[in-house]
Amino acid sequence: MQGMKNWMIAVGVFYILNLVLLWPSIWAPQLPGMYPGVELYQGEPIFQLLLDAWLIVGLGLAAIGVVLIWGSREPARYYPALMPVVFITEFVFGIWDIYSAMYYEALELAMITLVIHVIIIVTGVWVWKKSV
Repeated sequence: MQGMKNWMIAVGVFYILNLVLLWPSIWAPQLPGMYPGVELYQGEPIFQLLLDAWLIVGLGLAAIGVVLIWGSREPARYYPALMPVVFITEFVFGIWDIYSAMYYEALELAMITLVIHVIIIVTGVWVWKKSV
């Protein structure tokens, strides 16, 4: 169960760090590089809406991260509920990254994020199998 506990803490901390990275003042300057060639309308209200939407993504991930860290106190009790939440989150965000890469997002960044999704899923499945 120690591997499960460590995984839950590591993913929880990673998810909380996503909130920090998606904070509008940090995130706004990164978007033009993330979406090259896309008119982002910086300085317009629509750009603020985009930043707010990304902030909500960060808040959602941070909420899952807090619950993962809390659940890591008793991983045997909480992993059956928490692991599927992480797997579904990573799968859905992975699909979004594939879509973004096909149309808008810088390919290198999309590939990095896809690798992160795969790492979280594969290591999660691995510790789950070892814990059962």
